Amino acid sequence: MSSIESTTESSSSASSQESKQKLDSGSKQKPEHLCIRPLTIYDWQQVVELEAQGFPEHERCSEEKVKYRLTVCPELCSGLFVREFEENAAQNDSPPPRSTIVNEKLIGHILASKTYDSTITERSMAIPKDENDLQSGHVETSRTIGIHAVVIDSQYRGLKLGSLLIKDYLQKLNQQYVADKVVLLAKPQVTPFYRGLGFVDDGVSSCRFAGEEWHDMHCDLTHEEEDEDM
Repeated sequence: MSSIESTTESSSSASSQESKQKLDSGSKQKPEHLCIRPLTIYDWQQVVELEAQGFPEHERCSEEKVKYRLTVCPELCSGLFVREFEENAAQNDSPPPRSTIVNEKLIGHILASKTYDSTITERSMAIPKDENDLQSGHVETSRTIGIHAVVIDSQYRGLKLGSLLIKDYLQKLNQQYVADKVVLLAKPQVTPFYRGLGFVDDGVSSCRFAGEEWHDMHCDLTHEEEDEDM
């Protein structure tokens, strides 16, 4: 998890080395027709497959939790896709405005929810037991967003797509008033990656998800004022 029931593109050195072998220095280019959009329940299968590819079973987000989050708070979950267009509409580098999308391949995602606690805890990652359980899972009235998973397809690691996805996510949240901060858990070796994106390392977490040591990290949201002339 890197906060999370998953980790980032730099989570596993073994995975990174494998991906580097796949992408030699001459072929490391971002794929064409990238698109970042909110995930929906219709994306659940691709999300589950990407979680399974990226993380060991005891750390990945389960199918049940994926469906739960994409049902109760899909607007807080973001997906990085490679789009394919009709052949006659994708002759140029940039597809025409009205070209038809025929496929979207998910190559990265962020899964998140609003959390009752100010840091990631076991209950913040859980699914509520019943309607009376108001402190587990997604808590709509909370001002804290907890990132539970960040993953990039191994084929596309080393292209800074994890940074692209997280920067886009934070920028959009800064333009809204849905929360005051974003929190996550990160393994010690991954904390520099998140610090470089504006997160603060709050030290070793009391949460021992999957029996591992994690660091609590947070990023305060600085809401941008809208241009009154617009």
